[in-house]
Amino acid sequence: MFALFKKEVSNFLSSLIGIMVIVVFLLIMGLFLWVLPTEFNVLSYGYANLDGLFILAPWVFLFLVPAVTMRSFAEENRTGTIEILYTKPLSDWQIILAKFLACVVLVLLALIPTVVYYFSVYRLGFPVGNLDSGGIMGSYIGLFLLSATFVSIGIFCSSITGNQILSFVFSVFLCGFMYIGFELIYSLSLFGSIDLFIQQLGMSAHYSSLSRGVVDTRDLLYFLGVIVLFLSLAKLVLARRKWIVSFILSLVIVVVVNVAGSFVFTRFDLTSEKRYSLSDTTKETLRNLDDYVYFKVYLEGDFPAGFKKLRRETREMLDEFKAYSKYVDYEFINPFESDDRAEVVETYNTLCRQGLTPTNITMRGSDGSVKSIPIFPGALVSYRNNPEVAVDFLESQRLLTPDGQLQLSPEDLNAAMQKLEYYLLDAVTRATRSQQLSIGFIEGHGELGEAEVYDITQTLEKKYHVTRGEIGDKVDALIERYEDVNGEVHANIKYDALVIAKPTQPFEEKEKFLIDQYIMHGGKVLWLVEPVYATMDSLTSQESTIAVDQDLNLDDMLFKYGVRLNRNLLLDMNCAPLPIRVGQVGGQPQYEFYRWFYFPLAQTASDHPMVRHMNAIKMDFVSSIEATTSESNIVKTPLLKTSDYTKISGTPVFITLAMLRQNPDKRFFPSKGQNVAYLLKGSFPSLYANRINPEIEESKEMHFMSESVPTAMIVVADGDIIRNQIDATSKKPLPLGYDKYTNNIYGNKDFIENAITYLMEGENSLNIRSREFMDRPLDLDKIVKQRLLWQLINMIIPIGIVIVFGLIMVLIRELKYGTRKR
Repeated sequence: MFALFKKEVSNFLSSLIGIMVIVVFLLIMGLFLWVLPTEFNVLSYGYANLDGLFILAPWVFLFLVPAVTMRSFAEENRTGTIEILYTKPLSDWQIILAKFLACVVLVLLALIPTVVYYFSVYRLGFPVGNLDSGGIMGSYIGLFLLSATFVSIGIFCSSITGNQILSFVFSVFLCGFMYIGFELIYSLSLFGSIDLFIQQLGMSAHYSSLSRGVVDTRDLLYFLGVIVLFLSLAKLVLARRKWIVSFILSLVIVVVVNVAGSFVFTRFDLTSEKRYSLSDTTKETLRNLDDYVYFKVYLEGDFPAGFKKLRRETREMLDEFKAYSKYVDYEFINPFESDDRAEVVETYNTLCRQGLTPTNITMRGSDGSVKSIPIFPGALVSYRNNPEVAVDFLESQRLLTPDGQLQLSPEDLNAAMQKLEYYLLDAVTRATRSQQLSIGFIEGHGELGEAEVYDITQTLEKKYHVTRGEIGDKVDALIERYEDVNGEVHANIKYDALVIAKPTQPFEEKEKFLIDQYIMHGGKVLWLVEPVYATMDSLTSQESTIAVDQDLNLDDMLFKYGVRLNRNLLLDMNCAPLPIRVGQVGGQPQYEFYRWFYFPLAQTASDHPMVRHMNAIKMDFVSSIEATTSESNIVKTPLLKTSDYTKISGTPVFITLAMLRQNPDKRFFPSKGQNVAYLLKGSFPSLYANRINPEIEESKEMHFMSESVPTAMIVVADGDIIRNQIDATSKKPLPLGYDKYTNNIYGNKDFIENAITYLMEGENSLNIRSREFMDRPLDLDKIVKQRLLWQLINMIIPIGIVIVFGLIMVLIRELKYGTRKR
């Protein structure tokens, strides 16, 4: 067998057709990846990966592999040398495997020179070496298995005819059908419930996972099974149908193994950041689906490179979802592909009504012209007869601008891609949820008004039911009680979470009692409270003011739950600027900016997923928080803190704008970072245990609880952390975290969203949201200055390697056989 294998390889490499096949493959790949202005061009794409190679190579192999395999048996059949092979001490399987492996080696030799592409992208990465080598290795494994499967099909087609041309045509058709034919049948949705099964019969569905660097045992078994089946068919043909029972047995074994493998499987994510390893929470949610969840993704069209990458990442993430549930399906739609203007406008308005947010992106044409096109970077998710759920992939990156353009950096798009699993899983959860979760904003104590929390409210309303209301003396304000058929009285909380945003007036004991019992029954609270009253409003008409204690009647309550809000103000050298109006030019106010130490830029105080990878968070007149030593069964996790150059001022605090004119000196900020936000988690004791009338405590109707079920709350010593600014001209609220004076974007919105996500859905969901993937851009300066150099390297060197190798093989053959002849 080895002698036949060696002979076949030698014949390939010493013949013109063998070398030409490899050269043509490398020529096509080099042109598309490095020269032609296509979406697969590495230099134009701007990211350090070889995705284009693994997308294009299957289509090239679709024609080149049949060209390699067409002579394997067809030539033997035509010339009659097949009979000579039968006289050799070789079994049918040895003959077939020798020819199969020889063709596979030729394909492998075609792939080896593409290592030059890897080296080039490695050197062009920013910084050098910023490349996902593991993911590329996994993709090569997928491409090799696909090409080996094409070879097995080519071997079969060659065995059934003595005509090489017919063998080539049959092989191209069969390879094409196996690769994309089942996918096309699936897209037509002709067979209802078995459409997904039909899709899985095709190679494309299995190659798509491997080409991303994810090795799934189901995909490996599929490709190995197809190879075995077509080689068995070739054996059946060569044996002149004497081995039909053996073929049927092989077919049964392949089917049984693949069916068993679909239930017991393992996935190996070879990407460096485990980019395609879904969380256990996601897997469990997908496995529990009992009906189809359908994604309509509006990311089809001609977009800049960053959005093409977002589209590809979205498709790949949805493929991962499909790997764990047969009830996940999707399609990508271009909402503006119609030539009918009225239809396009109607589609635009319909998507807006359904909850998708449109925006404009700037595109530069090949002629240098610049145009603005609309885009809906999101999806609509449907499940049964439930209302469709809208998901915006760029929600956390959006910034309202006067011209309506979407200003995004590569880092912003990368941040959106990092959250794809969270966005898509959240959409599945909301679409399949029978009842929407609810949030209550407490009013009646001078809390922030609707306009001041407008942006975060609009964001939360896309996922939850948000209401505002006073507690007052209504017993059922936070807890509703009902009687079952047996006369037993039960109690349910009316809100899944409460938000208390910057109260300025004290709470009455009745209200505190109701909040306390709400917590005891499992309710969650986001406390945004300030123990010191200080505001910039008093500094608009005068240069100084005094900050004083603010009695909200909440100290004993929060102390009981595990924290103490200190009556002080923190000054921090790491702070946001304060705009001071210095004049007016052309009717527009002019500002100068000074460091204002009372606006600390808080940083993370722990590695909790709620604040992991968080940008600086702007705070106004914040106080420090201490964890109390009581109630050790409550887990107290600091979330935010000031910098290590902090000054603590006890109340009353004299605040003056005169400090703006002083040069800061680190010696005046002697304190280390002070905690300003805490997460409290556990079973909380009631503030009113042993303090109320025993009859009330034992009343079934009141359902008084002296200790809570496991729950959580977040305490922040700053109410302005959730307040958005208001545009002075339009009077419209601005995005939370956006500073209209400096155009800086702080992490306030991310923090509040993470806090609400944690309280509403738990830490598992938050872990998914806070995942981070490395951005892998190319060095644009190198591309501009050395573009031609890298094009020449990747066009000439791979082809040159093959030609030199071929010449060496010819020389060796000539020396060997030429010497013998002489």
